[in-house]
Amino acid sequence: MSTLYRDYRPNNFAEVLGQKHIKVTLQNEISTGHLAQSFLFCGPRAVGKTTLARILAKSINCLNRKEGESEPCNECANCKAIKAGTHLDVIEIDAASNTGVDNVRDNIISFSRLAPSQAKYKVFIIDEVHMLSTSAFNALLKIIEEPPQYILFILCTTEIHKVPQTIISRCERFDFKRIGISDIVTKLRLITTKENKEVDQEVLEAIARRSGGHLRDAESLLGQIFALSDNRIGLKEAELLMPHYNNNEVIDLLNFLALKDAAGALTLINNLADAGVNIKNFIAELIFITRKLAIMKISPQLADNLGLNLGESMELKVLELLKKISAQDLLYFIKIFLTAYDAKNQLILQLPLELAVIEICNEAEEIATTKTLDTNLKPELNKEKQGASFSKTDFSQKKNEPEQDKPILSQIDMNCSSVLEKWPEFLIKIKKHNHSLSFVLQNCQPGEIKNGKLHLLFKYKFHQDRVNDAGIKKLIEDTLNEVFACRLTFISELNENLSIDTKINSEETTENILTEKMDKIEKGEKNNDSLMTNLLNTFGGEVIS
Repeated sequence: MSTLYRDYRPNNFAEVLGQKHIKVTLQNEISTGHLAQSFLFCGPRAVGKTTLARILAKSINCLNRKEGESEPCNECANCKAIKAGTHLDVIEIDAASNTGVDNVRDNIISFSRLAPSQAKYKVFIIDEVHMLSTSAFNALLKIIEEPPQYILFILCTTEIHKVPQTIISRCERFDFKRIGISDIVTKLRLITTKENKEVDQEVLEAIARRSGGHLRDAESLLGQIFALSDNRIGLKEAELLMPHYNNNEVIDLLNFLALKDAAGALTLINNLADAGVNIKNFIAELIFITRKLAIMKISPQLADNLGLNLGESMELKVLELLKKISAQDLLYFIKIFLTAYDAKNQLILQLPLELAVIEICNEAEEIATTKTLDTNLKPELNKEKQGASFSKTDFSQKKNEPEQDKPILSQIDMNCSSVLEKWPEFLIKIKKHNHSLSFVLQNCQPGEIKNGKLHLLFKYKFHQDRVNDAGIKKLIEDTLNEVFACRLTFISELNENLSIDTKINSEETTENILTEKMDKIEKGEKNNDSLMTNLLNTFGGEVIS
């Protein structure tokens, strides 16, 4: 029985897909005659390790190959025998089935003492060499270190970390890479042409993407696709055999997120769930394509080198999408999608992805609302500016002010009561960044500011340890800088007898205080204070006469 991956196995270096860095090196060694005696081919499965080993064996034993050339003729007796697997001097050994030291002695060491009978070189191709036992590796070590001139070893493995360094150091190592999508599509198109089959380009690209860079998997799947119909095979027919491929839906979902269209994104997700699509696999594909977009933002060439090509039709859609999403948004998307992928939910399978979509779109709305608030406040500030000038603590100016330009409270101290006035605003702002951290800070007692340092008293040590974490500490200090309009650090102190003032630190009171201030500004309530006074009290401004 014939199979596509055996029928269309490459017979020379030119037919091997990808692995250019390996082919060029081997061809130069063959053409110049400076050939190593031990090679180590390592890399993922189904990328051409054994195929290249056989081509190398054919090339060095080809009867018709001329000096300075590297390609085998595939016509001489040696080439035909090696291709058929019947050549006496080319010995292929499956290390998975011959792991013991006795097999190494009988099949390798004893045979290596005999000169080749028909060819110039006796070639040992040891597949999955990492499966050999420690004793077998030790027995193999000496013959690999000092082999006879007519012996050539080619060791192939998918798990290089299991091969002893003593063996690796005595071999010329070649690292194989996964085959690119475009190369696989080219090979599949060649097969369909020779087999007189009509298969849509989108189907071939879907097969190539599904293979994950493993050519044998792609060829096996194509053989199953051929069995579906003698007529033209499109995506609709192909989906009878392979699960619905979700690249187009992934692009559609990312387009919805770029437009912050939560409703459209949620509708798409639920349509996929109703159609029986595996949501976890869909999220995995979502992460893969978002990662590709992020890498392309850095370097399109890098994405190609990493084998992230998606095929011609999909690449055009990706390039259009790339214009709509910033690199920062892509990184944020990946973090949210990873959380959704790891979520364990058996009740509503699509719920983690729905929550991720809502979080992404709501984050955008909050940013837009903040910008709108800034824009609405600026005209009011301009009206008052005719009678007063603002210092560096002006709210709109503060937001864009470089960090190094903010003053340091090194000489002027701030007492506890002044700190407590701004503490509710600080808790509200910190809650937007980290909800659980706001709870921790509600259970601490803010003290005075001395020499640019705010003293925070904690009753529990685990609360103190939390705020002293490097990432958390930076978040707290950045928020303090924003609220107090100066560059501040803080010192955490432990007092197990501390009594927390729940009225001051309660979340409800904190929100009410800030809400009341904002309501006064919006309604224009003056109560013996102008709008300017309210703004200054809320955002810490100062009037310079």
